[in-house]
Amino acid sequence: MNYASTRRTFLANSALGALAAGVPLFGQAAQPAGTQTTTQSPAPTPPPAKRTPMPRMAPPYDKATINMIGRPISGYTPQIGTMVSMLTWMEPAVLAPTRDLTREQLDYLFDKNANTIGALMLHLAATEVLYQRITFGNENFDKLPADYEAKWGPAMNLGAAGREKIKGHDVAYYQDAIREAREKTLVEFAKKDDAWFTTALKEPGWGGGPVNNFCLWFHVCEHISHHAGQIDLLIKRLPGAKNDDSAG
Repeated sequence: MNYASTRRTFLANSALGALAAGVPLFGQAAQPAGTQTTTQSPAPTPPPAKRTPMPRMAPPYDKATINMIGRPISGYTPQIGTMVSMLTWMEPAVLAPTRDLTREQLDYLFDKNANTIGALMLHLAATEVLYQRITFGNENFDKLPADYEAKWGPAMNLGAAGREKIKGHDVAYYQDAIREAREKTLVEFAKKDDAWFTTALKEPGWGGGPVNNFCLWFHVCEHISHHAGQIDLLIKRLPGAKNDDSAG
């Protein structure tokens, strides 16, 4: 399912449905009874362009459950299961609009200070791996560990290092990185309970106040949303992109 298209066209489709039923919209005057108007038959709607199927996700995409945030999920305690459903819901926001991008589009730089779409996708995987180490591994560090820096540093930091090193990959490379990071997250979540998830940690959080693992993983979730918006904007500005009146 193309979520961006579905959400953005909902109001437009509702308006079209109202027009078809003869309901006046936004100040449009209703035709008096008995008034004859001559209108042309509407042009047939072109069939939707075929899209590449969604890539493999962890857990697999299931339209019957994807929108059921907070539903009980076997193998997870209630609060952790809610977070799993939220993380799962956010994943198509990145994977759906990028699944047909070419290598050139994934590597396209708008200016010398920009990040590529591919680099932003790898950044999401790098962030999830980092928070795995912080929460599941109980690691507390002031700078990135050397082994993490060696593998994920350019993707985590982006900027000049990201522009130099993250390029030349097809979309499957980034899809696999995101899926593999999520698979690790789900395995570790299954080992934890809600007390671990919701109890304040010893280390202070942002702003100096207490923080719990729920907050840290909610940050991972909203971080995906943040960069999904960036990716959506970049896709719409790619050379040759079709004019699109939708938001973003």
